[in-house]
Amino acid sequence: MSALAARLLGALEFLGLRRSPFDHGKRLAGWVASGVFVLYFYGVAKLAGPPNLLPLTTLDQAIPLLPWTIWIYGSGSKAALLAWLTVPDARWGRRLLWTIAVCAAVASLAFFAWPTTYPRDLFPLPAGDSATLRELADLRRADSPSNCFPSLHVALAWGVALNWAGWLRARSRWAAALPIVWAVGVSLGTLTTKQHYVVDVPAGMALGVAAFYLAKRAVLGLPLAADGRLVLADPRAVEALLARVRAHQWRLDDIPWPATIAPLPPLMVRLLNEVTYVEEIARLNFELLRDASDTPALRELYDHFAREERRHADGLRLLLARAGAPVLPPGLGNALVLDQFDSLDPNVDAALVAVSTPVFETFLDAGTIPFLKAHPALRSPAFDAFVERVCTDEAAHLAANWIVIRDLARQRQGLRGLRLLANPNILRGMTAVPWMSLEVYAVAHRLGYDFATLLPPFGRIWRLHERFPELAAFPLWWPYRIFVVAGGFATLVCLALVRVRLMFAGLWVFVARLTGLLSRALFGDALLIRRGLPLPGPAPTVSEPAAVRVALRG
Repeated sequence: MSALAARLLGALEFLGLRRSPFDHGKRLAGWVASGVFVLYFYGVAKLAGPPNLLPLTTLDQAIPLLPWTIWIYGSGSKAALLAWLTVPDARWGRRLLWTIAVCAAVASLAFFAWPTTYPRDLFPLPAGDSATLRELADLRRADSPSNCFPSLHVALAWGVALNWAGWLRARSRWAAALPIVWAVGVSLGTLTTKQHYVVDVPAGMALGVAAFYLAKRAVLGLPLAADGRLVLADPRAVEALLARVRAHQWRLDDIPWPATIAPLPPLMVRLLNEVTYVEEIARLNFELLRDASDTPALRELYDHFAREERRHADGLRLLLARAGAPVLPPGLGNALVLDQFDSLDPNVDAALVAVSTPVFETFLDAGTIPFLKAHPALRSPAFDAFVERVCTDEAAHLAANWIVIRDLARQRQGLRGLRLLANPNILRGMTAVPWMSLEVYAVAHRLGYDFATLLPPFGRIWRLHERFPELAAFPLWWPYRIFVVAGGFATLVCLALVRVRLMFAGLWVFVARLTGLLSRALFGDALLIRRGLPLPGPAPTVSEPAAVRVALRG
């Protein structure tokens, strides 16, 4: 029975029935975007010169008009929607979008270079008023018989089917055959509805197959992947740092946690939960960097760092558990960043993550951890010992990251590094960080946080190219300097508003609550399940730190 239940859950997951609304929204957006590509290129091609009427071959004349096949021919948009809704991850989604875009663009060029038309008047519709005949008549009225060679309809069917079969194959070889059968049916339907010449069909099939393999090369190809790996020119500095990190490893059990902690203010519970998610995001960053590292010492170092970040998060959860406080869902900013890991590839995005991690940690950890240590609600010998270990860990994290960033900067000077700026995840990250900042610092300010403590870290990041000259010619570094300028300006505005008593901290906490509700509605529990994080709910009543970790992870 358990095996059957597991199969059913797997099927539900595969069909997307357990995904969050945000996950479905991304797939619907991909479907809409692909439809816009097709309609744009197809419509522009209609502006081409007078089309050529080709002679009908014996085979063209022998193929009968079968009106009922309009339902197969016209199933393309519905099948594409189903394919988009079942696409398993962001890489397959990009590959599908690339395939459709290439089909539409190349077909449009062909339509312009050699416009053709089909003599549909030689094949009049039979008399009658059935739904099938009305559907076929509507198609003929809506779409003129031009843009024939190659058949874009066939190209798109084969491009979608090959991608679809690619991820269905992981479930079943029989399931993977279904999209191919559908593409064959669409190909035949273009002939039996008298929409295309016979020659248009193999040409469209060839275009769809070529677009599929081009997209495969562009999205998952080796040249792009190799460009994203982390290979250190000189690993000696990392090896020396690794020796120190090995010697510094610690356990939560080493800290004298009290059996119980006085109840925490609700805003402190909210802040601790958000900082916990920040630590989990840092863990995911280090896991990705570990998987992208081709240097053994660097790979081991990042593995230590990932486990340390999980330990930091577990320590904060332990604090919440001892205070009887609940585990809360992430706010919108943290949820957007957690969701972004679906689109990150160690082979492609390592440079982006390596550069963003120290900026991310400086901005959030450097701002919040010292504040938490000094807050009266948390001040205790146990929490001081915990924060001391966290800060020691974070110092090693920053040291390693600057080693890697400097090495990347030396490898990707000037024009060689420009391609790194084309990564769309830069914009996605910059979209998420303002929400994360609101949800962390609005609550922190309400608890007494002083925004002036952010200015020194911003200043240090801004001046790093003076300490590390290679950063000045590293293109990927400049978006983060822009982020520092924006963050510094926002901090100064906040300080000015505090000075004139117009900060309205209660309003921003209310806005943060609203964005938290929006995050819950968009992502639900599906995002936390994908990331292996504890679900929201009451804190577990356990006493030993090790047991807390097991309970929280289970």
